Amino acid sequence: MKEKRRPDRSDVEAVRDQILDFACAKHDFKLESEDFPFDGNWNGVFLVKFRDNPEVDRLYCEAPLGEHFIRFGLDLELDEQVWQQTHEDILREASGYDVAVYPSHAPEGGKRRCRLSLRAWVPNFGQRIFGLTLSNLIDCKKAILAMLARK
Repeated sequence: MKEKRRPDRSDVEAVRDQILDFACAKHDFKLESEDFPFDGNWNGVFLVKFRDNPEVDRLYCEAPLGEHFIRFGLDLELDEQVWQQTHEDILREASGYDVAVYPSHAPEGGKRRCRLSLRAWVPNFGQRIFGLTLSNLIDCKKAILAMLARK
């Protein structure tokens, strides 16, 4: 039986370069930091300034070595009291976008950081997949913030 080839570091580096090429065409997109820890994973953080939004956001990327996906994430910072009162609504809203929500375990300074997260599969990765993934994360974050503003 033929063994499936797993992505290696050069595959991850190629994907990272693609992300920069794709994103810079539409947004101000800059690699802030990256790390190849001892275990072989790749963790990257991109600073993103969207043309229609004056704020800078961070796009977190994680590619576990040997896996066939990249996990993308945007952070959402909420007051702890807002999180306690609305977390079910937030999770429901995010599920409509097929976005996972990973809240921090403990609030820091009365704030809770939640990571909105999506996976993109490396074998199919390309500009269209990246664009759809990033757009979906952004739309989800905007929808959650709009929902909270109405409450």
